[in-house]
Amino acid sequence: MKIISDKACLRIAIFMVLPLVFLTVGVSGQTADKRVDDIRRSYEQTNSDIEIAEKEAPYSEIYVVELTVNKTGNQYPAIGTYSNISKFYYTYGDREKDPYPNRLLKIAVSTKRSASITTSEFLFDPAGRLIFGLVRTDGTNQRETQMYFTAAGQLIKMLDGNRDVNLRIRSVQDTAAAFKRESARLLALFNASMKEGL
Repeated sequence: MKIISDKACLRIAIFMVLPLVFLTVGVSGQTADKRVDDIRRSYEQTNSDIEIAEKEAPYSEIYVVELTVNKTGNQYPAIGTYSNISKFYYTYGDREKDPYPNRLLKIAVSTKRSASITTSEFLFDPAGRLIFGLVRTDGTNQRETQMYFTAAGQLIKMLDGNRDVNLRIRSVQDTAAAFKRESARLLALFNASMKEGL
């Protein structure tokens, strides 16, 4: 039940608070930010590398840890159909210090809850710091939220669909903080899995 409550907390923070936030969306002239452009390029390159790696497996240098919750698809009380699949994509880091692959590139999470599917993506820089997040909900209440972070963890841009969100609003900062907490929880799962296999 711990995984469900963490997921529910993240969803509540992002999808219950943000509708209020978007009433006060500030369209800030769409000024270019090199940091955001760099993160977008990194996201596209990482996705391209993963797509190639999946086609070339097992000859790729990108590895995958997959954690599946409720693989059988049994009904959960008061929820209905529920499943959660988290994929951790990783590769080699500094091979001088560690000969094993352990540098996390990206986490992709897919949560099915009754008729709703929520996908979340977490992108990390070479130092293992969260720099980008994406949350997409399909179904009747479709929504996509993108979050861009500095290497120090500060939110620098949030988009609701294609609209900029005012970062000074408290609920936006709370949403980013909830996303970073979820990222840290998943990162701990990844680190634990790295210790299990070796």
